[in-house]
Amino acid sequence: MKDIPVYDSGAHLMAATDLELYALAEAIRKERYRQDPVAWMKDRPGEVPWSKQAEIAYSVRDNRQTAVPACHDSGKSWAAAAIALWWIDVHQPGEAFVVTTAPTAHQVKAILWREMNRMHAKAGLSGQMNKTDWSIDGQLVAFGRKPSDYDPAVLQGSHANKMLVILDEACGISRSIWTQAETLITSEGSRLLAIGNPDDASGPFAKACRPGSGYNVIKISAFDTPNFTGEVVAPAVGAQLLGKTWVEERRQRWGEGSGLYTAKVLGEFPDLSDDSLLSVSWVERARERSLAEEGEGILGVDVARFGSAETVIALRRGGVVRVIYAHSGQDTMQTAGAVAQALNKPRIGMAKIDDVGVGGGVLDRLRQLGLPAVGLNGGRRPRDRQRFVNARAEWYWHFRELLEHGEVDIDPDDEVLAEQLCSIKYKTDAFGRIQIESKDDMRRRGMASPDRADAVVLAFADGDFRQRPRITTARISR
Repeated sequence: MKDIPVYDSGAHLMAATDLELYALAEAIRKERYRQDPVAWMKDRPGEVPWSKQAEIAYSVRDNRQTAVPACHDSGKSWAAAAIALWWIDVHQPGEAFVVTTAPTAHQVKAILWREMNRMHAKAGLSGQMNKTDWSIDGQLVAFGRKPSDYDPAVLQGSHANKMLVILDEACGISRSIWTQAETLITSEGSRLLAIGNPDDASGPFAKACRPGSGYNVIKISAFDTPNFTGEVVAPAVGAQLLGKTWVEERRQRWGEGSGLYTAKVLGEFPDLSDDSLLSVSWVERARERSLAEEGEGILGVDVARFGSAETVIALRRGGVVRVIYAHSGQDTMQTAGAVAQALNKPRIGMAKIDDVGVGGGVLDRLRQLGLPAVGLNGGRRPRDRQRFVNARAEWYWHFRELLEHGEVDIDPDDEVLAEQLCSIKYKTDAFGRIQIESKDDMRRRGMASPDRADAVVLAFADGDFRQRPRITTARISR
């Protein structure tokens, strides 16, 4: 007779019950955290959001589309990272997916996904995460890409019942990418979060932040943050948020009416006023842009002598321009030496020098040395005399058009240059011709001399650079 196996029915029943209880407890946990993302943040990574960060999390829970125009250093990336991790952790395997994007690869990897990696490790969440991808049990659950990485066919395959799309630094996201992002949230349970500094009043992020857009909008001003409101946060959190000293420094340097102050401090979209030459968004995009260095190097040199004004040398290769020298309080021979050293570097073809005033002495010395230097005088007649008052206006307008069309790459770390470019104004004369605000007029407005901006514009100046004889008048000593 065949042996019949004997089971410990009590033990078997107990094991089954434990498994069921575990599954029930896990379902209860997920549901609790799904309803309360702030509780998840406190319990899982063990970090407490401040009030606006919590408001963003609850908005993503409750609204299909959330837009957050926010000031500088307000914890935007922390909030987006925490929400991305929460979204995957509280949904069933295979149910949820996260797609993030930002204008540049650096912003994807070094800002949002770096924060996501830190939190993932701290919370001990499932799966493996690298700089741009998160997989659980071999299945991709989240990825980050910059816009140029997008293949529409790949995007069309990125669907889930619970899709979360995060547009980080949203002002730099193009209309086509916004359209693609919005096609990913077709299911009822999907969400889109757009977050960033509001520096472009004409783009899709600004449109999303307007009344009637369908987005729940949460604005964050510097004066909403804990270091101003007195909201109690951990010391480490307060240290990472913008502080009163920084805001006051920017108020003095930029002015409360400037576009930079409006976007970076107030968290509001600046208007491109009728007399602003360059929009904040154009300058910010140029700081984020990464162009190839092409062709022969060109130097733009704006010469100062004494006082607070700087002598500046800017080096341009193709659309890439960087300030390579900036000093104040030096004589013309020192400046000539600095330009000569720069011209001695490989593949530098020419130095364009502002030869008005003390710049003329620098130009004369470089010519004596047989170096390729040409003088530019902004007061000369422009090539297009019907549109511009003088050559300086024509040069600046040419630079404006290059900047607007995405053909300029400036140093992302040069805040002084960005400030100067955003502060310059223009006007039209009685004949409708364009005239750029003079340095003296800027000083009367309390603005610093735009020496770096002038050097950069000289490097891009498009004009007649023939070697013209200079007429000098000797000084008679008494």
